[in-house]
Amino acid sequence: MTRLAYFFILISIISCTDTFINDDDGINPEFPNVEQWEKFELSFQAEELEDTYSTSTLRGIFTHNGERKEVDGFYDGDGNYKIRFMPYDNGIWNYEIISEIDSINGESGGFNCVTPSSQNHGKVEVKNSFHFSYSDGENYYPFGTTLYAWFWQGEDLEKQTLQTLKENSFNKVRMCVFPKNYQYCQNEPPMYPFLKGSNGQFDFDKINHEYFQHYDKRIEELMEMGIEADVILFHPYDYKGWGFSRMGKEANKKYLRYIIARLGAYRNVWWSMANEYQLMDDFSEEDWEELGQFVKNTDPYNHLISIHNANNGFYDFTRPWITHASIQIDDLDPLNEWREKYNKPIIADEVGYEGNIPEKWGNLSAEDLLFKFWVATARGGYVSHGETFKHPDDILWWAKGGTLYGETPERIAFLKEIVGEFGDGLKGIEGEDYVGQNDNYILHYLGEESNSTYNYKLPDNNAYQVDLIDTWNMEIQSQGEFREDVKIDLPNKKYLAIRMKRK
Repeated sequence: MTRLAYFFILISIISCTDTFINDDDGINPEFPNVEQWEKFELSFQAEELEDTYSTSTLRGIFTHNGERKEVDGFYDGDGNYKIRFMPYDNGIWNYEIISEIDSINGESGGFNCVTPSSQNHGKVEVKNSFHFSYSDGENYYPFGTTLYAWFWQGEDLEKQTLQTLKENSFNKVRMCVFPKNYQYCQNEPPMYPFLKGSNGQFDFDKINHEYFQHYDKRIEELMEMGIEADVILFHPYDYKGWGFSRMGKEANKKYLRYIIARLGAYRNVWWSMANEYQLMDDFSEEDWEELGQFVKNTDPYNHLISIHNANNGFYDFTRPWITHASIQIDDLDPLNEWREKYNKPIIADEVGYEGNIPEKWGNLSAEDLLFKFWVATARGGYVSHGETFKHPDDILWWAKGGTLYGETPERIAFLKEIVGEFGDGLKGIEGEDYVGQNDNYILHYLGEESNSTYNYKLPDNNAYQVDLIDTWNMEIQSQGEFREDVKIDLPNKKYLAIRMKRK
């Protein structure tokens, strides 16, 4: 039997009705049209080789206006080989395939990269050192939530989770790649990322394509809703002896190369090297440095990348491969110091969760969690949400998704609307509690204070529109226009904020 029996090429494109073509970009009418920052996919059918995972069986060379970009392909089961590419410049892109498979090697073609649809803003990037924007320049403010294991909970629960996300305002989801076995998340996955060998143990050279096809589907559904996927590449919650947290350096790199080839062309992907990295005792700091740099060098698109700590200290976020700080912390008062130390955006991805479970990290009141959101905002940083309310079937949002029961989501949405009006993000003012500003706004969060009057000296002689914000009841009351000195009589309430907008 010959090694290669047949092949065909399938080009998969997602098109949108409001896409239009700019003639100045140069268009080949014989090529398909693909939106800028959309996933372009090539599929080749050929006989399965003996080892389709350990080494990339094909690579794509994409060229445009003298620029050359190489991307790995991957095997997706049933004789199907794929290459995915995310074009980032308009105009004609040409490609050529390099492969050890003779019938695929040398295949070539092209596509027209056209203006994106109105909902496609590109991938998220760092802006002005401490904040974020999309590739098209539109500001992005991360208001995320945590859903570690939602994507393998069965069709009904996963669809319910997607519907809940659709009904709320979260624009980032933290989610693992590997299954998780931990408190309140001890059900068996319906399938696993690797297949088992004859010894009954998982064989880290045998990818389960079906598992990752399902993962693709969920990532794409998040993208269609405008939600970023903060993909957690490793985690320590592997207490049933699966071995995914102890695969070894060679297997770790093979997995990383595969996951980047598979997911890198999705514009909504971020990389999180690990959740609570210090708890993974099979990894040294040198290992994390090597793997973090490996992801940075292998990713053709420079997606955002960070690493999340346990409660015993942060990673060194000054490392050049890290784009932003992803931290677990309950006290956000030093946020100004972290910004200055790391000169990067600060996202407190874990500050505790609104809920009522016995564990300290899972029984924050809604007031406590919302307080942390406003403190971080005023100090020029960001917070991720999570929820852990007791459930008879252990369906806690933070792990499995489902339905939200807490009081913070609608109040976080209210804050998100306010932040969206700021334009550029805020910078915390040293020496002043919970005061942040940019060129046009000043936000002063009063927190748990309950003073009868508010006094603030404005920094210039411009007129400011001043508003009183009741952050809990989600009410905004205009206080009029002020110059130089702001003086307001306050109601006897906690969790107030003052917004000052330059006229």
